[in-house]
Amino acid sequence: MRNEMRTIFAAAAFAVAGMATAQAADIGPVIGHWTKLGADCSALTYYVDEPDGFHMVVTTQQGPTHQARVARFETVLAAGQSAAVSIPRGAGEASARIVLRNAGDHLHIAKPNAAVSAR
Repeated sequence: MRNEMRTIFAAAAFAVAGMATAQAADIGPVIGHWTKLGADCSALTYYVDEPDGFHMVVTTQQGPTHQARVARFETVLAAGQSAAVSIPRGAGEASARIVLRNAGDHLHIAKPNAAVSAR
């Protein structure tokens, strides 16, 4: 039953992901948030609030839609904890990075770093 509920929550998160596209956000449980990280790079984030913390999922997509490379990152964040997801870019380019923090009653998604050339 618990896995079925997570599947339902995940499907719901993906269904509403296009509705939340700001670069920084505070989201509640089971609300998908899409973050654009570059021309052909984005991340979809959602979480489920469980007794041991936020069960968070970040799915990234890199490249044109028809050839996209997809990666999935999962973790559990207790209150006050944070996690960073870094997506590599081309040679000489800084990685795209977002930081997610369990703020107790919501998940805070920090504004992604600006694309800056590596020196």
